[in-house]
Amino acid sequence: MALITFTSSFGSGGEKIARMLSEKLGIEFFDDSKLQQKAISIGIPAKDLEGLDEKAPRLFDRLFTNRPALYLDILGSVVYDIASGGQGVIVGHGAQVFLKDFNCALHVMVHASEKPRRERLVKSKGISDEAAEKLIRRMDKRLKEFVRHSFNRDWDDPSNYDLVINPDKVGVDRAVKLIADLAGSDEVKACSLKAVEEMEFSSLQRKVDAAIIKNNLTSPFTNIVVEVTGKGKIHLAGWTFNEDELKLAVAVVKNVPGVAEVTSDIFIQTSADA
Repeated sequence: MALITFTSSFGSGGEKIARMLSEKLGIEFFDDSKLQQKAISIGIPAKDLEGLDEKAPRLFDRLFTNRPALYLDILGSVVYDIASGGQGVIVGHGAQVFLKDFNCALHVMVHASEKPRRERLVKSKGISDEAAEKLIRRMDKRLKEFVRHSFNRDWDDPSNYDLVINPDKVGVDRAVKLIADLAGSDEVKACSLKAVEEMEFSSLQRKVDAAIIKNNLTSPFTNIVVEVTGKGKIHLAGWTFNEDELKLAVAVVKNVPGVAEVTSDIFIQTSADA
């Protein structure tokens, strides 16, 4: 089995290498569309996926809505669900950060200097060199902002990756072979059942967190803490201000796909408690 995350600078050819690698290893390839299909397959409504991409939320969205947090929980639940299967090639979407402590995953960054990236875009998209340069800088800025805003990390920090490779130096075919050889090493394949179980639990927790956010059960005055205590088992703690909120929280969590049992220590906080 091999679980590989791919991050690439725009125009570097990283997605092509990732796709070739998935074909070589015979494992599933997860790009934008496949990640959204996966999200729907694990019970996330299609309407919740609108606008789900590697773009940092606008300031207004960050200040006045919960959607960025909702999207991040959805992304996390999908990435962890894929990881729980122990194999796949995941392109972008901060997967290298979500899985940074998952010893089954190999994190690859594909990077190239700006000149060959411009030349590649001019040839593939039929645009001018100037337009290619502007597109590269805009897309790189967008990806950096996504990782910085979502995870408070630098997208191009080499410590996020196990392998940084320049296909313009080594060639695409050799790049695929290098990554495949590394993915097949004993060190990378040493994946414990405990780690896989943790990914299953993390995926479920993210789905529950997303459902709580979507139903406006988070605020400065309401605090609900979610804990996955076993396969399909959720425990809720914290407080609400009325019985209706408490019942809604339990009902919402019970309806999350994958949840089999819900226990609760949520208490109702009165004005005297405040």
